[in-house]
Amino acid sequence: MAGCGGPKQQATSQSKQTEATKTRVFKDSAGRKVKVPKKITRIAPSGPLAQMVLYSSVPNKLVGIASAFPDDAKNLIPKKYQKLPQFGQFYGKSSTLNMEALSAANPQVIIDIGEPKDSVKTDMAKLQKQLDIPTVFIKADMNSMPQTYRKLAQLTGNRQHNQKLATYCQQVLKQAKTAREKVKDQQKSIYYASGKSGLNTNAAGSFHAQIFDTIGVKNVVTGVTAASQGSGTTVSLEQLLKWQPDYILAENKAVYQLIKSDSSWQQLTAVKENRVYLVPSTPYNFLGFPPSVNRILGIQWLGHLIYPDVYQLNIKQTVQDFYQLFYHIHLDDQQTTEILQNAVR
Repeated sequence: MAGCGGPKQQATSQSKQTEATKTRVFKDSAGRKVKVPKKITRIAPSGPLAQMVLYSSVPNKLVGIASAFPDDAKNLIPKKYQKLPQFGQFYGKSSTLNMEALSAANPQVIIDIGEPKDSVKTDMAKLQKQLDIPTVFIKADMNSMPQTYRKLAQLTGNRQHNQKLATYCQQVLKQAKTAREKVKDQQKSIYYASGKSGLNTNAAGSFHAQIFDTIGVKNVVTGVTAASQGSGTTVSLEQLLKWQPDYILAENKAVYQLIKSDSSWQQLTAVKENRVYLVPSTPYNFLGFPPSVNRILGIQWLGHLIYPDVYQLNIKQTVQDFYQLFYHIHLDDQQTTEILQNAVR
């Protein structure tokens, strides 16, 4: 009879209805409309930055990680997360993404998190087509972290915890804005020392130096090309002697010891007056290497270090609270002291 579908047509219709009840459309930060499962329990990160945010947001839903956790954090990060398979990363000069390992982990969705690249729409669509797995992009930079966690809540359904993370980030950024206004007429200057000689740095305007602007300190490295990749910008000791920063931050212990012991650095007032500090880096550098949610803690640490009268914090308690909420790590007092060694007044 006309208008009556056969068994095959009815089965197809039922299949589409069943799929519709199990999936929904999620609009990602690139504006793509992606069909994803209504209930998501298995997630894969696209790279290290996505891993950091997803580990803070939905650790129990990760089916793998982009790369191993830092060595000095292996006694802190729960073993079950360290044992997850490693996939490599999608972006980078040479992508290391292991498609077979990623596919074998059977994620329901792949999530890319970070600054939007011009090609992000095409890139996400290409990866989704290659693996036949929904792939979404969620924007994240230091100032948008509250929105990042709210977007993740919409996608993953883990609303209560993500709302806590969003609220925490929002409060820190709001406090930083207020503090920045208070110190604008008494700004201190700073130099970030990295590389073997301590003469590699991040110039004003670079992606990694963003945290300095946020708390209201002046980066002395101006008038040079800002490089946010590789080893950053190279300067000379002669330039530093002209700039005479109020504070010097050392990237690691080796650089810290070099600056404190090398006679050539003693010409700097900051060195003479013991205003050289080591940037904490367990499990991730507080200033943003890599640049992710770790910078939210970095704002509080650096703000308290440079402007203690404005950032009136119990910094040890602040670190412990952040680690518990974002890294799922319970720090005791001794561990906290070790993390902050040579990093506080």
